[in-house]
Amino acid sequence: MKNFSIVIVLFISSCIYSQSYEQIKKLDTIYIPFKEGKYNVKIDFPEEKDGFKNRRYVFNDNKKNTYSFEFKKNANLTLEKEIINKSFLKRYKGKIVKIKSLEKFDDQDIQCELFNRSKVFYIIDFSENKKGIKYRVIFMNMCNVRE
Repeated sequence: MKNFSIVIVLFISSCIYSQSYEQIKKLDTIYIPFKEGKYNVKIDFPEEKDGFKNRRYVFNDNKKNTYSFEFKKNANLTLEKEIINKSFLKRYKGKIVKIKSLEKFDDQDIQCELFNRSKVFYIIDFSENKKGIKYRVIFMNMCNVRE
């Protein structure tokens, strides 16, 4: 009975604190935390002549959906990269979306509505630095419409 009540409390708290579909859809900027692991992969491409490396971040969720983001130079040939601290994480807590929290949504809804091209995406890479490094990235997946 005690274990059952603990499971109920955990389930209710996860439902209360998880971000809703509508809330994520309204965001104009999304921050995605990244820690390298079994389902999260970081791919560094060969270095260019100017010393810059393109990088791809690939996330796989438990439903076998893949979300890919790429870090590239922008048109001004500048890099949008910044070391962040705890106060940044607290300030933008509502805009930080974990890929794992998207498992309850349909893949088409995620790619076509939540992660559309008009939004700005940042990866917070915790695999390079404990504090995290923020990279501005581009969402690489295409919206596949089912008929």
